[in-house]
Amino acid sequence: MNTLTQSASLIRRGEASDETWLFNLFKTTMRDYIDAAWGWEELLQKEGFVTSLPAKNFSVLEAENTPIGCIHISQKQDHLLVDMILVEPRYQGQGYGAELMRLAQNKAEQKGQPLRLSVLKTNPAIAFHIRCGFTMVEEDEHSCRMQWLSGQD
Repeated sequence: MNTLTQSASLIRRGEASDETWLFNLFKTTMRDYIDAAWGWEELLQKEGFVTSLPAKNFSVLEAENTPIGCIHISQKQDHLLVDMILVEPRYQGQGYGAELMRLAQNKAEQKGQPLRLSVLKTNPAIAFHIRCGFTMVEEDEHSCRMQWLSGQD
């Protein structure tokens, strides 16, 4: 297991040079869940990812100069939306995802808005989101929509 010191971590804005790493991390961590829900089509996924989630809009978590995770947050009319939160598999379970989620929760708290996300039912990250204080608000065949409200975690 690889361990990095969380105290040495920093969060920076994504850059164009992160684009390949971001997509590869998405593919590594999400492919099986997307494939189980709808099927994985590489070109479609890459085009959609790069178009919908530009690297410059990600916050990238680094520890000891190594990018290990990222989060993409969008401002909607009445809430913030976590579009994507990803952590390199070898660093999962070490608190880095929670560090990224706290960033999103702090932004939502500062704006006085709820924080929302959608997660595939095939993704075990549902338990992570519940530990971070999210509650289920709606679900469909493939996804669960969850929400975090300040002061309720």
